[in-house]
Amino acid sequence: MSRKLLFSFLLLLCFATINSNAQGGLWTHMHGSLGSQALGLYGTKGVTNATNTPSGRYQGAFWTDKQGNFWLFGGFHPWGYANDLWKLDPITAQWTWINGPQGVSDQNGEFGIQGVASPLNYPSARTFGPNCWTDNNGDLWLYGGYGYDVNSTLGGLSDLWKYHIATNEWTWISGSNVANVAPVHGTLGVAAPTNNPGARAECKSGWVDDNNNLWMFGGQDGVTMAQGVNVRNDMWKYDITTNEWTWMKGANTINNNGTFGTKGVEAANNNPPARLSFTKWKGKDKSFYVFAGGNAASARNDLWRFNPFTNNWTWISGMQTQNNQGTYSGYCDPDPIKYPSARIENQTVATSTCTEIFWSFGGFKTIQNTQSFNDLWLYNLTTNKWTWVSGSQATNINPNPGPIGVAQPGRYIGSKGGVFIWTDAQNNLWIFGGLAFDSTLNPAPGALGLKNDLWRFQPDSTCFDASFNSVLTLEGPTDTTFCPGDTTSIPMPDNTDIVISPNTDYQYNVDSSRIIFNPIVTTTYTITGAERGLCTGKDTLVFTIEVVPFPIADFTLAPVTSLTTEPLITLTNASTLAASYEWIYNQLVFATSTDATYNATDSGEYCFTLIAYNTLGCSDTDTNCAYKLNPDNVFVPSVFSPNGDLKNDEFKIIASNITLKSFAVYDRWGEEVFSTKDQTKGWNGQYKGKDCEIGTYYYYIEYDSFKGKKTLKGDINLVR
Repeated sequence: MSRKLLFSFLLLLCFATINSNAQGGLWTHMHGSLGSQALGLYGTKGVTNATNTPSGRYQGAFWTDKQGNFWLFGGFHPWGYANDLWKLDPITAQWTWINGPQGVSDQNGEFGIQGVASPLNYPSARTFGPNCWTDNNGDLWLYGGYGYDVNSTLGGLSDLWKYHIATNEWTWISGSNVANVAPVHGTLGVAAPTNNPGARAECKSGWVDDNNNLWMFGGQDGVTMAQGVNVRNDMWKYDITTNEWTWMKGANTINNNGTFGTKGVEAANNNPPARLSFTKWKGKDKSFYVFAGGNAASARNDLWRFNPFTNNWTWISGMQTQNNQGTYSGYCDPDPIKYPSARIENQTVATSTCTEIFWSFGGFKTIQNTQSFNDLWLYNLTTNKWTWVSGSQATNINPNPGPIGVAQPGRYIGSKGGVFIWTDAQNNLWIFGGLAFDSTLNPAPGALGLKNDLWRFQPDSTCFDASFNSVLTLEGPTDTTFCPGDTTSIPMPDNTDIVISPNTDYQYNVDSSRIIFNPIVTTTYTITGAERGLCTGKDTLVFTIEVVPFPIADFTLAPVTSLTTEPLITLTNASTLAASYEWIYNQLVFATSTDATYNATDSGEYCFTLIAYNTLGCSDTDTNCAYKLNPDNVFVPSVFSPNGDLKNDEFKIIASNITLKSFAVYDRWGEEVFSTKDQTKGWNGQYKGKDCEIGTYYYYIEYDSFKGKKTLKGDINLVR
């Protein structure tokens, strides 16, 4: 059975008194007590106060959010297993109790409904290395550990939780709310809704990839924790969108010996030996890194890289042998063959901007050992070199704090394991709590005590090789030519100050972390970037966004109004800034030439649309209409016979497409015998009710047509 399951305070076998002055920077005791079993001060939930302090605790979950705040959850504290949530502002070094119960008032948590967020939800109390991730959206994730299930049964946990900071709500996402659930590996590389890693503890090796998948490696088998320390080396991936786990690599059995292969050579058969695992490093190459850890009685100092794109491991540093003593040959002396000594419960973190620089602090010699370290190491992925930065090779070093909040040479943190660890925007290292030897505790001459002291380490950049400095590369836009109103963008690097000249026509999109450019005229931008903190990578980017003006569509047509006997309509293009055209009538393209013609054989309205395109395909439209009319037609008979036989009894005109103004008939003496303006009426051969004489009469017709006013004159013969 492990030291932590019993949580027995063993007698110290050997106490080293070697001085442990900081060599590669300045340690500052920022907050909290230097004693053990501190109960802390919760204050008011949600209210920040300078006196607030979490209780002493060990082996909980910790995160850094997208705004740079530090978070911790649970762990083992003086009352037992905790499930409170805290936030630390690294700028003010002040704590806020955010969520969860104080003390041990509700250790079985409030699971609520799976998949449903609620302000009433919070995970059950737990410790011993629950895994934790900050996803790409800024949500905090938690998996497993050792603690209480929904029934208040103590055991290994397999539940997955998400905490949404903006709403202060926990969601039980997946996994069982009952302890000691065995893993279901399924088929290697195949996702399935029934797959799950099972109860898992002592497992801090978790990463988030660019697709927002959560990855997890190794750790202690939670089902068998009561019988002893059984460890795993399986790699898992969780897809947030599908809510499915995939067993990606490693053995589906416990205590697998792994395969080292050749140092520095990636191979499909390579696998780290199974272990308790505490490393949370991720490089700019998107690979995941695992360092140290151990099993029931031994510890390691081997360093591994996992490539998520090839799904392969590479042993890159450290030794194959267990319980290796490492190499301590001087501070601030980077060396590819130096390694920290083997250990477990060391906690690790990457620098906030120089993500090629990884920190490892403290830990215990083995899981069944009370001897802890206070040595601080830096690993440079670019050079594959370790640097011993601070602390002692010896174990169980008491702290040398100095005044609260005052950085002074010669001050240093004490030895401890299972701490909470973060880095801030200035690449300072922060460490809270943990478990440490305390000579004042019983049984004499000392025992392990829970700590709540908060420390900050400010690195001295002269301690590190040149590659500690970050290389900043600003990424230009993929599209630099567009029409007014369109946009292009560049990514905004994390923890980087950006100056843009000219300071116009752009904005920062918080959700996408991109700078959006939308100039309305061609503009050359100069972007200067400088990373904040010790990683002073700088870069200057110059690019021109060419804004191609919109075309202006314009055309005339002739004739605007004409007869169907003249069918041709000529369309003359007058567009500007255009490169190509489409002529459209009745929703169909009938020409793509600069100018066009159209034969309109039917009467009616003809509306044409011209679409003018510039070289980018941006367009403008113009519409004009023409009208086609049928010609006028007037027929006047030469004779009529008003004799009552119902045949040709009236003298009428037959006409179309005219407006009749006047129709009059005169006798040979010039006297008007009939007149009308109604095209439907005619002369019946009478005048004042009496039949007119047979003979020749004369007519005069006046009408309006499309061509204008017209007149017709002629004679008509009246016969009977």
